[in-house]
Amino acid sequence: MKASLWFTWTLSGSGWADCTIADISGEAQLVVSYVAYAPEELIDAVTRLALGEPGDHKVMFEAEPNGYLWHLSPDGDAVDVRIVEYADASVRTRPGDVLWEARHPIEVLARSVLRGFDRVAFDLGEDGWYTDWRRPFPRRELEALRTAWHKPRM
Repeated sequence: MKASLWFTWTLSGSGWADCTIADISGEAQLVVSYVAYAPEELIDAVTRLALGEPGDHKVMFEAEPNGYLWHLSPDGDAVDVRIVEYADASVRTRPGDVLWEARHPIEVLARSVLRGFDRVAFDLGEDGWYTDWRRPFPRRELEALRTAWHKPRM
């Protein structure tokens, strides 16, 4: 398994963000709209993984009209991540294009997501986040992930 994973979330305009997830094998660059609760849902899914919740977890990032569906599939202490792009997020009956696939320890994914959102909070502050994203900073979700990440997995 790869040990290096990078996650960034950069607010790029009123209600828009650029999200990048990358490792030594490649990267996915996603444009995200505030119309869905993408940060909260991603952080929540990673928290559930960190707590050892079984089953696949899916998170949709809207980009109006396209979108990106994250598939997070736990396997022991690891998670298989697959990001699929759909030309029209409202119509996912046809196969989308796989942008990025990787397998990493759940701990590494959790740490990367924490660092990515901590960086935004440090750079912009929660007021700056609200101004650019038009929604409150996902503090509650981020702290739940931080707690789960530090909790020993059974």
